[in-house]
Amino acid sequence: MATLRKITKARTSRELERLVADDTERGWNVASRMNYISHDPRPYQMLLQFNTDNERVSL
Repeated sequence: MATLRKITKARTSRELERLVADDTERGWNVASRMNYISHDPRPYQMLLQFNTDNERVSL
């Protein structure tokens, strides 16, 4: 299977850190640094990856 990717968005950097911590406990890996996009309603964003090649995962 391919690598799954998702962008996690939040209104504050603390909220993003909390969301990323929850996702990393579920097996997601951080794939980028924190980005700030000023014109977005949830400006703090981070890309996460989930590698399904190495382990058997039921989605």
